[in-house]
Order: sequence, then C-alpha cells, then structure tokens
Amino acid sequence: MKIQVIDNIGQIQPLLLMAEADVDFYSDEIQALNAAEQHRPSLILLNFALRGSETPDYTSMLLAASPTSNIVVIGDSLRDEQIVQCILAGAKGYQNSGSLTTYINRMIGAVSAGEAWLSRKLVAYLLDSIHKHNLVQLA
Repeated sequence: MKIQVIDNIGQIQPLLLMAEADVDFYSDEIQALNAAEQHRPSLILLNFALRGSETPDYTSMLLAASPTSNIVVIGDSLRDEQIVQCILAGAKGYQNSGSLTTYINRMIGAVSAGEAWLSRKLVAYLLDSIHKHNLVQLA
C-alpha cells in the first residue's frame, strides 16, 4: 500500500515509521500535490494544520490530481463544521490527532477497505448538513 503523509508539523510521521507500507512524507503542499499526481497513493493523510481553513480546497485539488486516493484529515479538536467541509470536499475521514496513536492502524485498514472513518456523531452532523442543504435547494 502506498501512503502519502502531508504534515508540516511532524505529528504523523513518527506513527508510520514502522508501518508495513510504502510511505512518503511531505511538508510542502506544492511538492505533495505534484507527488500525489505522479504516484497516485492509495491513502493520503493530511494534517489540517498545513492549510487550516483552506483544507477543503486543498482536498479538492489533491483529488483532482489523484482521483483514486482516499484522504483522511488529521486535526486537533476541529469543529464539526470544519470536518464536514472537508468531507464534502471529498475526504473519506477525520481523526483527532490526540488519539491518532490509538487508532492509526484501524483507520488505515478501514479506509483501505473502502469505509469512511468518521464518528457516529459526525455522520449525524453530516446527514443534517446535507438535509439542510437540500431543503434550501428545494425552497
């Protein structure tokens, strides 16, 4: 499995050094975007801290460059709205950085199997957001 980590604060890298996968690490967003287009990784772990509120736009750019990649956003206690924006932009999941050590292997396995990696609370919030958006479209 090919994994690309985009992390400008070095939070994710130590957790994947022993992974049984081909892992590339990037701290520069342009290099990471070019690498995603060239290598088409199965999984991209994207630290929200890299682009902050622009993470949904960057997620869209990554998917345009590598449409078959699964993206999981890693963040530190993001608001539900921020996470939903990333999911609506195409990310397949979110993991709070505080519990990344505990869940990283399960997360990689689940997303690799085609599953989303979201808490049930976030799924409910996402469904409510979609419902509200549809009501606005109908009005």
